[in-house]
Amino acid sequence: MRAGFGKRLLFGSDQMYWPEAIGMAVEAIESAPFLTQDEKRDILYNNAVRFLRIKDR
Repeated sequence: MRAGFGKRLLFGSDQMYWPEAIGMAVEAIESAPFLTQDEKRDILYNNAVRFLRIKDR
């Protein structure tokens, strides 16, 4: 993250068989002590919105 990739990481999954694994992955990001709240929000939401050019309503 300190290398400047915080605005380039997106969370995603093609997990179909173990839905609880997605929750565990999100929990791992949310509990990562080395990420700021802004970085977590970027990885889980903001970067995808920007990449997909989703407009605010």
